[in-house]
Amino acid sequence: MDVRIRAIDGDEWRLWRSLRMRAVEEAPDAFRSTLGQESAEADDWWIELIKKTADHPYDVLLVAEAAGDAVGMLFGRVNEGELLDVGSMWVEPEVRRNGIGRRLLANAVEWGVSVGAVRAELWVGKDNTAAQRLYEQAGFVPTGETEPLRAGSDLVVEKLVVDL
Repeated sequence: MDVRIRAIDGDEWRLWRSLRMRAVEEAPDAFRSTLGQESAEADDWWIELIKKTADHPYDVLLVAEAAGDAVGMLFGRVNEGELLDVGSMWVEPEVRRNGIGRRLLANAVEWGVSVGAVRAELWVGKDNTAAQRLYEQAGFVPTGETEPLRAGSDLVVEKLVVDL
């Protein structure tokens, strides 16, 4: 499968919003926000969020494209000059197990290192074995730190880290 991973520009807010809506609808237990919360946001909110994020030197919004269609996403932010936070990772179910998640993650790590990150962390559902396996194959290890997915949720997420 021919896949292209790229950072989006600040004016591509519709692309990110579309991916995000598909992601939270398809995998509601993988994201801290809900479809209801995300879909309630006005266009102006999305425009400002994506422009601000895409234009920030320590943030990146990555998309995976196959046959001209956006099929995956990942957000990265380098905090305090050294820690890469990885989030919002999702791949369309129809194209999973084709290495797209690995490539998104590898691109995020490569980008993070290029702006000074020495460690990466992310949160994953304790019952999301496929995602846990992907992250562990990339070198991430569980810290034992857990918390509820969102306020009032019985779902638990765990922090994983890797030195870069």
